[in-house]
Amino acid sequence: MPKLKTIIILTIVILTLGIAWKYYKKFKDTDKLKIGETSLKSTKKIANFNDLVDVLKNGLLLKGFVEIRNFSGRDYSLNQISLDCFTPKTEKLIAEQVNILPANITLNSKQTTNIPLEYKVDIVNALSLFKESGVIPENATLWQVITKPAQYWSAIDLNKLRMKLKGFIQAEGITISVNEEYSLYE
Repeated sequence: MPKLKTIIILTIVILTLGIAWKYYKKFKDTDKLKIGETSLKSTKKIANFNDLVDVLKNGLLLKGFVEIRNFSGRDYSLNQISLDCFTPKTEKLIAEQVNILPANITLNSKQTTNIPLEYKVDIVNALSLFKESGVIPENATLWQVITKPAQYWSAIDLNKLRMKLKGFIQAEGITISVNEEYSLYE
């Protein structure tokens, strides 16, 4: 009987060490998954007064991608991605991701994977983003810009239009935090 207890205890210890080794290797690779370049731009270029009026009527559609770099020697499956758009200063939510990602995205070893992003910013949130970014002049109200956009066209500086992308990306238990500020027009 004592030999049976010894065998059972040894088996449990070996299994526990095997599981611990597996988790150690996984968490050792956590620093090898990194966020690379992120590109998020408006699909409509605001080049003239009519384009501005269109944005003021319909809101902004933003498209782009986030790059995930896998420096480890193993592949990871992407479990979840949650990235939302916020205003740059007060961090008010202005848009949630609208595109549905494919079910099986694999982050291949020693490669970069681009994950597509798409956001629809409604008119109210687009206007508050314009105001907080300093695109709309300080002395103007949102209502004045909506009702008399021609008067404010020359004072609007789209190079100031910035937003913040916040959230996380999770791949097989490894979570990568994202908190980046981006310029939408340069």
